[in-house]
Amino acid sequence: MPPSKTPTNQIGFTMVELVVVIIIVSIIGIVAVNRFWQWSVVAERASVQTVVGAIRTSLGLETSRLALRQQLSRLPKVVGTNPMKLLAQTPDSYIGEVENEKNPVQDGSWYFDTSNKFLVYRLKYIDGFSSKLKGVPRIRYRIKLIYTDNNRNRRFDQGVDDIGGLDMVPVENYTWQPAEAK
Repeated sequence: MPPSKTPTNQIGFTMVELVVVIIIVSIIGIVAVNRFWQWSVVAERASVQTVVGAIRTSLGLETSRLALRQQLSRLPKVVGTNPMKLLAQTPDSYIGEVENEKNPVQDGSWYFDTSNKFLVYRLKYIDGFSSKLKGVPRIRYRIKLIYTDNNRNRRFDQGVDDIGGLDMVPVENYTWQPAEAK
């Protein structure tokens, strides 16, 4: 019996072609994962800005409500309270009030620290975030009374200073730059 001949037109991949395909698929996968991570950071940052914006709006509405009732003198009492209680609906990531920041809290969560009277967001993605605050990466906010300091003593004096409203301000300065798309 003569030896069988191998056909010259093979169907399928050679080992070299298979390796090249695996390398190309791996590179595409790495790029896709990197893009997903970058968009996750951008989405988290936008989510935080949206919640802070909603709270600022609700603080403005509370100021307007008290002004219409001629009760602006009650506005300083809002400082130090939980601003999430002013929202018609809290975000899904809000876990409630926590007595002490040292208690374990899930990343990507909002909570009100009742000990310090701060609204806190604990970051899930920390790329591009920097703060002088020690410990886990987080942003702490507080309600600030806006007023005209008529007697220039750097504190609010009922009946002397004019009330302008309320604002939501970070307790510590921070920067949070989203990763640049490549």
